[in-house]
Amino acid sequence: MKKEDLKENTWFAGNYDVIVVGSGHAGVEAALATARLGKKTAIFAMTLESIANLPCNPNIGGTAKGQLVREIDALGGEMGKAADEQTIQFRMLNSSKGPAVISPRAQIDRRAYQEEIKERLEKQEHLELKQSEIVDLIYVNDQEKPCVTGVIAKDGMHYIGKKVIIATGTFLESQVIIGDAVIDSGPDGLAPSIGLSDSLRELEIPLKRFKTGTPVRVNARTLDFSKCEEQGSDDIIVPFSYENDENPNWQPKAEMPCYMTWTSKETKELFLDNIDRSPLYSGVIKSIGPRYCPSLEDKYVKFPQHERHHVFLEPTGVNTLEYYASGLSSSMPQDVQYEMLKTIEGMENAEIMRIGYAIEYDLIDPTSLQLSLESRLVDNLYFAGQINGSSGYEEAAGQGLIAGINAARSLDELEPIVLERSDAYLGVLIDDLVTKGTNEPYRMMTNRAEYRLVLRQDNADRRLTELGYEIGLISEERYQSFKAKIRRIDAEIKRLKETRIPYKGKLSEILKEKNSAIKTGNVSLAELIKRPEINYLDLAEVDPERPELSYVDSFNVEVEIKYEGYIKLEYKRIEKFKKLESKKIPKDFDYLAISGLRAEAKTKLDQVRPISVGQASRLAGVSPADISVLIVALEEINRRN
Repeated sequence: MKKEDLKENTWFAGNYDVIVVGSGHAGVEAALATARLGKKTAIFAMTLESIANLPCNPNIGGTAKGQLVREIDALGGEMGKAADEQTIQFRMLNSSKGPAVISPRAQIDRRAYQEEIKERLEKQEHLELKQSEIVDLIYVNDQEKPCVTGVIAKDGMHYIGKKVIIATGTFLESQVIIGDAVIDSGPDGLAPSIGLSDSLRELEIPLKRFKTGTPVRVNARTLDFSKCEEQGSDDIIVPFSYENDENPNWQPKAEMPCYMTWTSKETKELFLDNIDRSPLYSGVIKSIGPRYCPSLEDKYVKFPQHERHHVFLEPTGVNTLEYYASGLSSSMPQDVQYEMLKTIEGMENAEIMRIGYAIEYDLIDPTSLQLSLESRLVDNLYFAGQINGSSGYEEAAGQGLIAGINAARSLDELEPIVLERSDAYLGVLIDDLVTKGTNEPYRMMTNRAEYRLVLRQDNADRRLTELGYEIGLISEERYQSFKAKIRRIDAEIKRLKETRIPYKGKLSEILKEKNSAIKTGNVSLAELIKRPEINYLDLAEVDPERPELSYVDSFNVEVEIKYEGYIKLEYKRIEKFKKLESKKIPKDFDYLAISGLRAEAKTKLDQVRPISVGQASRLAGVSPADISVLIVALEEINRRN
């Protein structure tokens, strides 16, 4: 609503530096960041019981997602710390593979996690937590583009905000779909957000529509776990938060096993016999779902060669018998879902507590954003989370943190924080969304990161804590602890390179046991660790001078030594990448005036307005030849200036 259209006697219920609309994982990180940076902040939840909800699955982390959580923590975010408090099972995924793809993942006590986050919001200075649905934006239109100045709630209350961050998740005009039933609803039976989409359209922000889904939740009392394969926690449990790496008092809340079973031939037959009743194939669902997390019916249609699929039974908390059936995501009619369970070993008598469903929702086209996550079309308006086309709690939280940081910095007239692709998975995530856009719910994966060997989960603090400290979200105590850790690791790497021992005695026995080559003369401990079959711990008996290091520190030492050559090559590639990223493009650059650019490239460049040649090179529709022309044009401008 235009500000001039407000009634003359309109009463404003509050005046804030930052208003955050939505209290999911993106909204939580955004609000905590702005409040901790000293900005008076209000965060609005449609209901306080939905704060930091985990409707899709009861876990945090996973492949590439675990890296995001550690990066959020390294910058001063909250997700990792809260997850550590409510961990009920931990596994380090891909631990048998190279360090570039190793990722932490934890099962979380779902309700307790929500309560944990809610309490942290309540206790945060400069932050007000409010239950109210925001349905409209207040803006002025007397500049080059609209400028948001506040929000309007469904109950008619008006709030002034210098910056507004929209983090509404999957609630915008959301509809739950189960078979032929289409219900106006948000996740978990919560109310949808109605009206805000119209306000965004009024501001000419382009909207799209996506779909995601969730499987049945069942009562553990009715499951036969003896027919399933038990999967317990790892022997070594690594916390998400670097604050807990050296905390001797930290331990998981509990250790609860998960279980694995399989769908059967009968499951497949049931679904294919009823495929015409699936809203995915009957035409009820028209939006696009996540390619990397397909529904069960989608699996059977797209992968007909597979007779069965994994089902993971995961606990949702310590004080509940509700189990999440990962792998059974479906929007099939309820009768089909009930019959489905009878065909799965261990679930034949399962009692459904929550039926599986698909959910459709509105989102914006993320290419309408700047890399700071501020809108290019509307001043003072930021977007974060699934409204930007991403999927997953971790992707949302990371965007929320960056949006919050940049909203606060804008108020202080500071340059925004823009993480490059070589800095963090967060940089890859935001650059992909803003530069390339997405035609499906975007999921972070390790193969999206070109420099994943240096963007590991174990070194996120080395990459980002310095920045978090400069921003103001990392305390002095934590910063000094981080510096001490880096000194320990670097000193140990140096010692291992300088310490040489002869190929005899106990070393000879160790090498023989490991089927490793035995030579003559002396060898450094670092050279031994570089051998694929030897690790840091193997050499403890022949290295009496080694200091006592934590598991996390020793892992970091080993990776830095063992992959030293590959890491150096990665940094050389990053240097080339940074040369393109350092070639900045003026904000007012006239792409349409460059005669050598193809029409498609002109249109795309003018639409996205990339900040660097590097970002321009990643745009769909912009060729290497176009980039060459662009570089020449920029150099000509520099010569004239």
